[in-house]
Amino acid sequence: MYRLILLLFLAMSSESCSLGSGSAPQDHFYRLPEVILGPQPVLYKNIVIKLVKSTGLYHERAILFIERDKPLELQRYHYSFWATTPAELVHRALYQGMQSSGLAAQVSRDVSENRPDLIIDTRIIHFERIIDAQSVGIDVALEVSVRTGHASDYFWTKRYHFNEKVSTKGMHATAELFGTALERISSELVEDLQNKK
Repeated sequence: MYRLILLLFLAMSSESCSLGSGSAPQDHFYRLPEVILGPQPVLYKNIVIKLVKSTGLYHERAILFIERDKPLELQRYHYSFWATTPAELVHRALYQGMQSSGLAAQVSRDVSENRPDLIIDTRIIHFERIIDAQSVGIDVALEVSVRTGHASDYFWTKRYHFNEKVSTKGMHATAELFGTALERISSELVEDLQNKK
């Protein structure tokens, strides 16, 4: 009797495997294009872009999305991931943007013994795909705080926001638009640093 039950179990297992004859879904990983800004006059000796702060799901690599009619519910894709976490993607983009702008003679990622002219702290507010029946878009919001590395009280905070529709519904186009978002935010930050000098 025990053998019969075991044989039936094995037969059912192999049949269920053969019914799902298609291959398992494949994971897809996305990175962002490099942020390159046009050269600006050098206004600072050293700017530090600190590691970007994130909380909750932004610590993970799954691409997040929101259905437009349920704006409070964050969901994650099962087979679409960022190559690294959103915090690392944002940090890399801000660093590349600042470095390529030439606004500072040196751009660092950590506060060193030499006090930098400016220290930039960033926190992710939103970094997600927005879906409704007709279209797909993205929403990126970063809170950036800038302070001096010296003893004076120079300090300001601003929320940078980018919200735009994607030209096609494909995930590759979404990744490209996230790259555009971070390039625009980096450019706006550089412009603010020029104007506040």
